[in-house]
Amino acid sequence: MAEGARSRLAADYGLAVTGVAGPDPQDGRSVGTVFAAVCGPRGGCRVSEFSLSGNRAAIRAQTAEQALLLLDAEVAAITGR
Repeated sequence: MAEGARSRLAADYGLAVTGVAGPDPQDGRSVGTVFAAVCGPRGGCRVSEFSLSGNRAAIRAQTAEQALLLLDAEVAAITGR
């Protein structure tokens, strides 16, 4: 998804998230299991798995925060800042 977003939007970076925000488990995954991926201009993607807690709104907010932190780490790795 992240590479698709990057490609379709002609962007330097693509970011994508998926997971289980609740209220019930899904496909054998516990509530709070979230994955985030970032793809950058160097090729390849970085994927992270998170185990988050709280209600649906809290998990969604934490997911956005973790995804942006992942993006920040990828930009820092490329730019050296």
